Amino acid sequence: MEGRVSNVEICNLAYTGKFEELKKCVLSDSSLATKTDQDSRSALHWACSAGHVAIVQFLLDLGVEVDLKDDVTASAGREEIVRSLISKGAQLNAVNQNGCTPLHYAASKNL
Repeated sequence: MEGRVSNVEICNLAYTGKFEELKKCVLSDSSLATKTDQDSRSALHWACSAGHVAIVQFLLDLGVEVDLKDDVTASAGREEIVRSLISKGAQLNAVNQNGCTPLHYAASKNL
């Protein structure tokens, strides 16, 4: 997966699945783990939406916030990632700007 999705490089690394590079950056500057881009999306958002389980788990193990709002992650439909987010305390009844919860998205996608 190539391409730039963000004006923040750590988000691009998360989206493209460059785990070792992302890990090296975050371990040298922990503030990068929570840095958000122009759309208020973090590396966790981008890793979730692209399905990069190892990056998601690494960021969750660092203790990044799991309840930052974003539509992309909810519609990704990746069970392993969803389970990881829930295990770290993600709110199942969180409502986005369209009034939808993760359950609404799952039902609409027959997940």
